[in-house]
Amino acid sequence: MGYPALMTSDLWAIAAAILISAGLLASLPLLIVVGVLVLLVWTTGKYWPRFAFRRLTYSRRLERRRAFIGDLVDYHITVDNDKLLPMIWLDISDAFPLGLHTGGTYRRGVGAEAELDHRITTSLLPYQRVTWRYRIRCRARGYHRIGPARLRSGDMFGITAAEEHVTAVDYLLVYPRIVDLRRMMNLWERPLGVSRGRRLIQDDPSRFVGLRDYLPSDPLKRIDWKATARHSRLESRIFEPAATRYMLIALNARTGDAAWQGSNRRLFERAVTVAASIAEYAQREDYTFGLVSNAVASYSSKWMSVPPGSGSLQLEATLESLAMAGPFWVAELSAVLRAETETLASGATVVLVTALLSRGVIQEAGEIRRRGHRVIVFYAGDGEPRAMAAELPPDIPLFLAGAALSELDELWREDWQDEPEDAPGMSEPGAEPGAEPAL
Repeated sequence: MGYPALMTSDLWAIAAAILISAGLLASLPLLIVVGVLVLLVWTTGKYWPRFAFRRLTYSRRLERRRAFIGDLVDYHITVDNDKLLPMIWLDISDAFPLGLHTGGTYRRGVGAEAELDHRITTSLLPYQRVTWRYRIRCRARGYHRIGPARLRSGDMFGITAAEEHVTAVDYLLVYPRIVDLRRMMNLWERPLGVSRGRRLIQDDPSRFVGLRDYLPSDPLKRIDWKATARHSRLESRIFEPAATRYMLIALNARTGDAAWQGSNRRLFERAVTVAASIAEYAQREDYTFGLVSNAVASYSSKWMSVPPGSGSLQLEATLESLAMAGPFWVAELSAVLRAETETLASGATVVLVTALLSRGVIQEAGEIRRRGHRVIVFYAGDGEPRAMAAELPPDIPLFLAGAALSELDELWREDWQDEPEDAPGMSEPGAEPGAEPAL
């Protein structure tokens, strides 16, 4: 028999009754006091676990459910003890994802099972409600789950302890960071010096709107030679953008040559950032755009696909899918592209985002180009893919986006368990019985 079971045995109640009765019969106050104390200890140890969590509520509240990397989100925890019985001590343990950070968290587990443990220890008077207010720093994209929580409490004598599990969970969706697309448009120069444009927007040559001074970046076919002769200076034609502009963003989740190499989380996060930035550019420039990827979505086992659309709602849907993209691939990107580009609008632009420039991707890019679509490749890997890049058709531009994003804060780091000194959290405030403390 363990110590708690021994102390809550009914024999102690019998012993207490004997001591009190003997004290009354012998008129010995000391025996009565001892008997009452024994009865109090026995009653507390036996019935505390049964009533400790009755009419005790635990709740969380997030200021908002969607955020971007780097944002701070207000986070409230409230415990309400709506009964006469006080909580001598209460220990709260809430599961927290690695991608979110706040004060009072400790790392537990290793590898894929690692997570943070958010701990609060307090005591509550009868009919007291206490609220803790924290600020969560969003450190990684994803669909982050907070909870479930475990509550533990015990009696004043340390004889017994009770435990309660709160299964309710809360979710915070963190979008990938968006950067200026021009920052990533570092054009790879071919060894033979083939020149390729840097524009994602295509003009409609049938919709002439005016003239402007010639720029060194203008192709020769834009020069209006009659206007040049008339004004004695080079002038270029200005065309309106194409009436219908369609873009398909294709994200490659594969980061290694062999399947046994697994996924390089750092490179994958970089590729997601590039794809999100291109989506934001497409929305800003009034493209009709969609997204496909061989990455597995966290809510299904199929590859990701966002149907084409335009406007802010389309951008939100695209960023939401990218936020929930897992660093694992379910098929080769070339197979996904073959399936998703069969009904692609004529003249559409296909933007490939990849950290691995494989022969299959290059061959599929060439095939898409032969079907009359424009193809642009953004390379999110380290360095320059010289060997494979040379196999790209000359009319497919390759931008080296990886070098421009190598120092972004959202890239996956293995030292997230190190809590900074300025952890965004607030300690427990003082509280009056029955009132929520104001901070």
